[in-house]
Amino acid sequence: MTHSAAHRELSGCAAPDGGITRPVTAEEREAFERDGVVRLPGVIASEWIDYLREAVARLMARADHTSQNYTPDGVPRFFSQAYPRFVDEAFDIWALHGPTREIAAQMQPANSRLRFFYDQVFAQEPGAGTGAPYHQDFAYLPIRGSLHFRIWVPLDVVTPDSGAVRYLKGSHRGPVYRPRSFSGDPKVSAIYGQSPYPEIPEAFTDNPAAWFVGEANPGDALLHHPKTVHGSPRNASARYRRAVTTIFVGDDVVWDPRPGTSFDHIGTIGDFDPPDVIAGQPIAGDLFPVV
Repeated sequence: MTHSAAHRELSGCAAPDGGITRPVTAEEREAFERDGVVRLPGVIASEWIDYLREAVARLMARADHTSQNYTPDGVPRFFSQAYPRFVDEAFDIWALHGPTREIAAQMQPANSRLRFFYDQVFAQEPGAGTGAPYHQDFAYLPIRGSLHFRIWVPLDVVTPDSGAVRYLKGSHRGPVYRPRSFSGDPKVSAIYGQSPYPEIPEAFTDNPAAWFVGEANPGDALLHHPKTVHGSPRNASARYRRAVTTIFVGDDVVWDPRPGTSFDHIGTIGDFDPPDVIAGQPIAGDLFPVV
C-alpha cells in the first residue's frame, strides 16, 4: 500500500516561507562533531513554530491508526506519529520546504544534495507517565553512512521536569546497541530482538558532566548523531512537551536492510510497504525526495 494526498488532512492555512534566522556557526559544527549533539538557539522563526503547533494539535486530535501511544490507556499520552507528512499536509511542507533543510546543508556542507528520509512527531502531554528509554536512532534505520542526523525542533519550553532529552556526550563513537520498543509491545520487541547488535544497558554513567541535557526554547533546534545514546524522563510538568523531528540523508548514505529495524514493521507505523531499494545502493525513490 502507498500513501497519497487523499489520505492527508489539509492544513487550511498558508505556510510560512522563511528559512533559518541565522547561519550555523563553525563552533556549533565543532560541538556536534565532539559531543554527538548540539543545540542551535533561535534558528527557527516563530511563524513556523505556530504553524507546527496547529498541525500537531490536529494530529493528536485525529490519532491516526498509524500513530503510537507509549503510555497505558487512560493516562496522559506520550504520543508519536511516524511519517506525519503522509497524514497532514503541513508536515509535508515542513519536511520538504521548511528551514531544517538549510540546517542540514550548513551542518554538512560537503554534501552535493540532500534527501528527506524520515520525520516524526513526539508529544508528551502534561503529566505523561513515561518517557523515552535510552536508545540510538541508528539501530532503528536500515541505512548506513555518516552524512545524516536527527533535527529535533521543540514547540514548547523544554526543561528537565517536562521531559528534556538527555544525550550521552561522545557515545556516537560507539558501540551500537539494538533497538528497543518504547511501549514494550511484545511483537515489536520480537522484531528488534533480531537485530545483530547487543542489548543496550539499562543505565549509563551518573556523572553530570557526561550528559548534555536538552533544555530548549521554541525556535531552537537540537541536533544529534544517529549513534548518540539518548533518552528522556516522563513529563512531570503541567506543560506540553511537543517536538517535530526530521532526518535528511547525504551523499554517502546507502540502504542497509539488516534485520531488526523499524522498517520491518513499517506498515503499522507508516502505512506503506518497505521501499524497493537495493542493499548497498544510495537512497533513492519517491519515498525519499531530494530537497
